[in-house]
Amino acid sequence: MFVSIKVLGKDVKESTGKRVQSGFTLMELIIVIIIMGVMSVGIAGFIKLSTQTYVNVTERDELLANARFAVERLNREVRNAVPNSMRVRSNGIIRCLEFVPIITSTIYTEIPVAPETAVNTLTVIPFQLPNTTNHVVIVYPLNSAEVYQSHNVSSGKAFLISEYPESTTVDGLDIMKLANAVQFNEDSPTNRAYIFNTPVSYCLNGSTLIRYVGYDFNASQLLPPFFVNGSNSLMAENIDFSSSSFTVFQASLRRNAVIQIKLNFTRDGEEMIFDNAIHIINIP
Repeated sequence: MFVSIKVLGKDVKESTGKRVQSGFTLMELIIVIIIMGVMSVGIAGFIKLSTQTYVNVTERDELLANARFAVERLNREVRNAVPNSMRVRSNGIIRCLEFVPIITSTIYTEIPVAPETAVNTLTVIPFQLPNTTNHVVIVYPLNSAEVYQSHNVSSGKAFLISEYPESTTVDGLDIMKLANAVQFNEDSPTNRAYIFNTPVSYCLNGSTLIRYVGYDFNASQLLPPFFVNGSNSLMAENIDFSSSSFTVFQASLRRNAVIQIKLNFTRDGEEMIFDNAIHIINIP
């Protein structure tokens, strides 16, 4: 005689020779289901937390990368601006920082300063200029009005270039031809002349930072959409307009001009504040 028991679904025989069926009880199944449910909830919570952490880190890195790109681009352009060309204007909805980037610079030998006779040529140290379309030469700018003045004139500090270089040279120096016979208001202590083309504006408009370029000069600073011609490109998003600002500290006898830039980037509760001062290294 022998006893057989079914373990995990296997048939066993008892001493009576009858075959019996044995398995899990209902209580055991319920306990297993409860345990697996608890484990599933825990695992799901862990996966959700890990996923959310990854999403948060990714969004934070993306916000930081975009912010750094916009701020670095702005810093590099402003540092290369014509001295004293920076100005700021706001109407409560749009706030713009405008400046004029330097294309190149050179040293001149002599310029006609009133009451000297007006001439339409300047003798300068040779430099590279791809073309002369709408290029302007300026000498000793002390304020923004002298930079944004009309350039097709006969007196002032900034004048249109019509040709550079001329075919003739003098003792290895190039001749720059201007659109008109001109008289400069002042001479530069360092005989430095800057060449530029068009202004650039960085504008805070709502939650975006937009760069405008290629538009026409205007004696009074304009705000979009009143720029004539030109194009624009999106530089950054997710900016808190109310806590972001541009401030220009004009040059003094002790220091060059300084631009204070504060940009507050916000996204999904995350906040990044870039507050830095840009020192304008170029001097008139």
